[in-house]
Amino acid sequence: MEQQDKFYKGLFWGAALGAAAGTIMGLLFAPHKGRETQQIISGKVKSMLDKATELYESNENDGAYSNEAKTRSQEIIDTARDEAKKILNEANSIIRDIKGYPKPKEN
Repeated sequence: MEQQDKFYKGLFWGAALGAAAGTIMGLLFAPHKGRETQQIISGKVKSMLDKATELYESNENDGAYSNEAKTRSQEIIDTARDEAKKILNEANSIIRDIKGYPKPKEN
């Protein structure tokens, strides 16, 4: 059992480090400037969230879905929106670190 736990722990850390390295390499060798990449990413995330919200609201009066499903879908949309904001903030931070800009002061 301990062997299996070590395997999954190693798998997790390998995936996490691979994702981090891939993100950094992607930012370093991106075909667009950082600000353009940020705008592209944020535009796509906002578009997807708007579509999800639109679908949720269009089905709001539909009796086929239960209230529990509606509540859960709204929670998923809110969580996705929060995670997207975190990812954009991390990307901005990485780009600032790469360019050597100081970090902005938080309110």
